Amino acid sequence: MPDRSPDSTPDRPPDGTPHSGRRTSLWLWSSLGLFAAAVPCALLVVEKLGSALSPVPLVLAVLAALAGYVLAVRAVAGEWFGQRPRRSRILVWSAATVLFLGSVAALLVLRPPPPPLSRMSGARDVAVAGFAAEEGRQDRQVLDDVAAMFAHDMAARIPAATAVRSYAGDAPLPLAQLADTPRSALERKTAEFADETNAEIVVGGLVSEDRAGQTTLRPAVYIRADQIPDSPELTGWFLGEPVLIARGWESARARAQLTEELTRRIAGLTQFVDALDTWRNGSPADAGRILTGLLDAEQRHHASGFVPPDLLRLFHGHVLEDQAYGKSGTAREELLEQARSAYLAIARDSPAGRRAALSLQGNAYRRAIGPTHSCKPGTVRAADLAQVSKTLRVLAADPGMPELGRIKAHVNLAQVEQCRITARLVKDDGTVERAVATVRSAPDLTGAADLRAFAESIAAVNAAGRGDLAAAVDRIRHAIAHGQDPGQRAVWHGLLASWSLERCDLTTGRAAQRDALTQLAAAERAGRADSALVRRNEQAFEAELRRAEERCGRADKTDKER
Repeated sequence: MPDRSPDSTPDRPPDGTPHSGRRTSLWLWSSLGLFAAAVPCALLVVEKLGSALSPVPLVLAVLAALAGYVLAVRAVAGEWFGQRPRRSRILVWSAATVLFLGSVAALLVLRPPPPPLSRMSGARDVAVAGFAAEEGRQDRQVLDDVAAMFAHDMAARIPAATAVRSYAGDAPLPLAQLADTPRSALERKTAEFADETNAEIVVGGLVSEDRAGQTTLRPAVYIRADQIPDSPELTGWFLGEPVLIARGWESARARAQLTEELTRRIAGLTQFVDALDTWRNGSPADAGRILTGLLDAEQRHHASGFVPPDLLRLFHGHVLEDQAYGKSGTAREELLEQARSAYLAIARDSPAGRRAALSLQGNAYRRAIGPTHSCKPGTVRAADLAQVSKTLRVLAADPGMPELGRIKAHVNLAQVEQCRITARLVKDDGTVERAVATVRSAPDLTGAADLRAFAESIAAVNAAGRGDLAAAVDRIRHAIAHGQDPGQRAVWHGLLASWSLERCDLTTGRAAQRDALTQLAAAERAGRADSALVRRNEQAFEAELRRAEERCGRADKTDKER
């Protein structure tokens, strides 16, 4: 008969004690936690060593880890909790799931970012983003090798480019979207890529292969918005004419011919970017020579390039008009006529067609005010100004006009109407004020800052015409604070000087005259003003200041006597 004394111990297996159960539970959960973290931690170690994983291998690795983890949890749960209630097994699976998801979340949070792309330091650097397969089978590594060879050869053939670097395989750009419309994701990521690498030009392309084995490359180039602030709607990715590679990539000669053709096209693009940079920095004559050479080459060889001919004509017209600003007489008229011919050569259905129509009205306005560059009564062509005003109203209301184009149309309308008011051709009916208000409320776009500054200068002249010199001074100060063109700023400082002297603010008047002459000197060095204009302004300022000193001195003396 068994011993039932109080001191007797019931029979139970040695590992069935509560202390042994706690050890088992602790070992179990520690093992599960260790296994849940093992694979993600291994992935982190791999990436820390420099082998960054792309999303696809990462997802496959996580799925493999999950499958192994599920099998392990199933085996552990079956061995240790097989005889336990169903609720305990569910708790085990839930806790194991939380452990695994927590480790994966830690991987995604702690995963190191990809190494930064190499940043170029030149002013005219070219980044080769690589080529993407559009149709047919293309070896990714072969495409990257061709891009690298292209970048190497182009660096030696384009002296205008500071550096050329291939980012094929490193640039996270979905270049296959070049075949799509729209390309919003590609445009956004390319803008970020250009900022990170400091590339002035980004080159890519689409590769396709037909059934016969012939390979075709459609090269593409990305034009940054800050390169064409006057026409941001003409920026982004542009696909060039296709290049046929009859024998495929295997031929060394075929690769060399491809590189030569792409280099020729890129050379024209770098010259175009150089011309825009030269123009923006105040040398329209030098920019005009570059653009003239590009247009001559396009007409002479009929060779396709990355820069559309209409885009060349549009900016060639702008540059010619800038040169005309500092000229007078026959030279001025010839330059304006050449600019007009450039605009008229642009097809109406071209992407630059509406901008050309707007530029034609600006050209007509310059011709209508004559060589005096003013709107004094009797010096302007009234009928021409009326026609320009009418056309600008239509363009400003055109739903197909880009946003910046509409802003420019309103600015030009305000300019023309203010000229007609100054010339005493029409009375002020509020058109100027309404147009300027529209510009002030317009979105903040690339290229809009200079237009807003110009609009404020027009509002200043309008206020002065109404006799409100305080408002005129306030508006012209705003224009000076936001405008950059030295020729325009010289005029604005001159207006500030005149209105300040009229108010007997001699200190502000003298300072504004000095600032106007400084801006004129900068414009003269850039070829946008001649020395005769500088001398005329110096003499006019001296005479204006003497009259103000005499008038204000007499007024001050009279006030004291009273």
